Amino acid sequence: MPRFLLLFLFLPLTLNAEEVLTPEQFESYSSGKTLYFAEAGQPYGAEQYLPNRQSIWQYADGSCAKGIWYAENDLICFVYDDDSGEHCWNFLKKPENRYAARAIGREPGADLEVIWKDQQPVICTGPEVGT
Repeated sequence: MPRFLLLFLFLPLTLNAEEVLTPEQFESYSSGKTLYFAEAGQPYGAEQYLPNRQSIWQYADGSCAKGIWYAENDLICFVYDDDSGEHCWNFLKKPENRYAARAIGREPGADLEVIWKDQQPVICTGPEVGT
C-alpha cells in the first residue's frame, strides 16, 4: 500500500483526538478567567481562577466554595474549604477548539464541557455572598 494512503487511513483518528492539557497549559488557559461548565447540556457550575492557583467554585445553586488547585502529574486536582475532598481531573482540548474536564475514572460521556469563558467574578449566594 502506498505510504500516502496510510496517511489518509490515520487522518480521521488525529482529527478526533483529544489533547490532555499539561498543568502549565491549563494555568495559561484558566488564569484570571472564569470557566462555565455544563454536563449533558445542563449547567453544572463555574470556577473563577485567581492568582497563586486559588479558585472559587460556584455550584449550580449559586453557593460557592473557595479552593486551591495543584498538579499531580498531568492531573489538575482541587481541594475546597467545604471539605468535599480532593477532586482530580484531566482537562482536555477537544476538536474544534472546545475544552472539557474529565474526572478520574469517568467515561467521556460524563465530561464537563466548558461552555463559556470570561473574566467576570462569580457571584455567590448564601453565607459567602460577595466573595
